[in-house]
Amino acid sequence: MAFQKKNVGNAYHTSRRFPDRGNQEWVGPIVDYKEVELLRKFLTSSSKLMSRKRAGTTAQEQKSLKMALKRARFMALLPYQGT
Repeated sequence: MAFQKKNVGNAYHTSRRFPDRGNQEWVGPIVDYKEVELLRKFLTSSSKLMSRKRAGTTAQEQKSLKMALKRARFMALLPYQGT
């Protein structure tokens, strides 16, 4: 029972960070190297990939972001260095 729901005041909280990700039908966002605006949301000002903690992604999502970022950089859709 690690994920019990807690009722604190008027707010309804769960012990999970993202409670909507737990069910079986949730696939997650599909990351593609052609979605440049989505990839830029996960980059810092120096064009580095944000950490999992800062971006709020799982390990699998972070891995797919990393691969999409490498492909987008190779195709010259994103810069290797920031401005």
